[in-house]
Amino acid sequence: MEDVARIAVIEQTMNDIDTFNKVLNELLQHIEKILENPHDLEQRILKSSSLKKAMEHEVFCEYLKYVGFKRENNDYIYPREQSLGKLRFAQVALKRKISICCGSKQQLDIQRPPCYIKNNEPYLKPVYLETAVPLFNRIEMLFNNVLMYEKDDMQEKAREVIPLVSLELKAIERVREHQRKLKMGEVKGDDLSFELALLFELMGWFKNEFFEWIDKPDCDFCGGETGIATVEQRTMEKELCTVEVFKCKKCERDTLFPRYNDVRNLLRTRRGRCGEWANCFALLCRALGYDTRHVFDTNDHVWVEIFNLESGEWLHVDPCEGMVDAPLVYSCGWGTRLAYVIAVSRDDVQDVTWRYTVKHKQVKYRRTLCAESDLVWCMMTLRAARQAQVSSARRDFLAKRTVKELVLLMQEKEPSDYEKKGRMSGALEWREDRGEVSSHSHTFHFVKPGAYNIQYCAAKDEYRVFCDGKKENVIDSFLEGAYKSEYIFRKVEKDWKQVYLARNEREEKGQISWKLEVEYDDLVLKDLVLVVCATTFEDGCVRCSVQFDSEPAQDIKLEGPIKFKREFKKVVVSCELTGGSGDNRYQHAQLFRQPTNAKESLLKIITNVVYRIN
Repeated sequence: MEDVARIAVIEQTMNDIDTFNKVLNELLQHIEKILENPHDLEQRILKSSSLKKAMEHEVFCEYLKYVGFKRENNDYIYPREQSLGKLRFAQVALKRKISICCGSKQQLDIQRPPCYIKNNEPYLKPVYLETAVPLFNRIEMLFNNVLMYEKDDMQEKAREVIPLVSLELKAIERVREHQRKLKMGEVKGDDLSFELALLFELMGWFKNEFFEWIDKPDCDFCGGETGIATVEQRTMEKELCTVEVFKCKKCERDTLFPRYNDVRNLLRTRRGRCGEWANCFALLCRALGYDTRHVFDTNDHVWVEIFNLESGEWLHVDPCEGMVDAPLVYSCGWGTRLAYVIAVSRDDVQDVTWRYTVKHKQVKYRRTLCAESDLVWCMMTLRAARQAQVSSARRDFLAKRTVKELVLLMQEKEPSDYEKKGRMSGALEWREDRGEVSSHSHTFHFVKPGAYNIQYCAAKDEYRVFCDGKKENVIDSFLEGAYKSEYIFRKVEKDWKQVYLARNEREEKGQISWKLEVEYDDLVLKDLVLVVCATTFEDGCVRCSVQFDSEPAQDIKLEGPIKFKREFKKVVVSCELTGGSGDNRYQHAQLFRQPTNAKESLLKIITNVVYRIN
């Protein structure tokens, strides 16, 4: 790492280990003050006498400039317009160097979180409304509940379970890899900040290693399958909470699933559904210093938002789904008819419904729980009472941030393909019962006789539908023509100039299917020819199956065209991608791999629609 190499040069130049260690510690403390209070301009000036003395060494001054400091008169200042990215790298490098020089005890002493904002105010107090409106009471309760995340002992317990060192190293690698891809032209956009890279790593660890989703627990006694019996209110681990009682289908004994709200219990049990996931993840984010919101919608889902100082905007983060910056996924992917989405943090409350919805005029008709003016009064009253407890500098920062956010909330956006996915967390049956599998389930319906050929070209990312040799329809995007799709995305390798469908990077399995069906009773589908081109590496696996009408699905071998001679009313063709090894194992099972400039279709579903003979 270049940062560490530059620090080593400073050490050689100073040639005094005690002075060097003192300078490193004071510089680290000053950098952390800037990161903890980015809106406080006074904190950005280096005033320490030890640091000023170290400025006599040219290599130290060069390091300050490399990190982002600028010299103004006789002071080094970190400019307000300067990105905090390099400062974050410097923080990590300094901590590494200090731990090497001073040992594990010193490492523990300086192992403070990479904070955006630290609560340096006196401990914030709850605020209350005098109202009987249920929605306002819920907002008030959640606005006060998030104060749990500000307690030092809670944050300390949270940091104890986070493998921060390994996550930071992975975050640095992620940033470097993103920079490489930018230079190679593989991706477009801005640099990836260290804060966002660390957030991605934190969420990946939380979802895949730390927390567990529970639909229904296995029996505590025999490990058998259980079913819900009753729901009760009980005191569990000194907390009065909802307890779901499940009865084992084998031994008929009861297994309890407490729905804890106390985040200390969640750090211990490490399991739950979206409420528990968002609650625990919000604490971990605050423990690492991210300015964090707890977000709920009145349709029964919960997630978080993280404030990104680089962009000055709030970022949608759903730890259950492993999704970042996909706010329209609920309305455009899950099909949820959102009405109220409220976000609360330690010192702010906001109605963010408009970030998560399209067609804002239609959304307004669903908002019937209170008058809009009363909702504004509720939020303004709570916000003013809480912000009266923070510093004037913090209030000014919050006011400017709110104005910018309100402007952004007024802008309607179109959903990306990423935001058109159905819900992934929870068992498929549970998601289907909630109607959250996907609002974009496509079926190829046939209304007239003819010879049909449905093709998909990965390079063009489009479906082409031919009838009797003539092109009848074109559907853009693999997702728009799929019957169901879970953990599948279109991968473009710009260095190799190849494109294909693969499963999501962190998933063990990806699935996609296509459905064909006749519209009228007097029509049937006759015969079927399939061409499904798959590519595998290492021990990657692509499994394909066909299901006719209500018959069981049958596996097929992907060896040339597969032909079926029969009549049927509907058919579903499914592909499952699994296996592979190493960090890039998701790339070891591919569908429709071809050059980016190719025109050939590597998926072909050919059938005839004929009148049924009675």
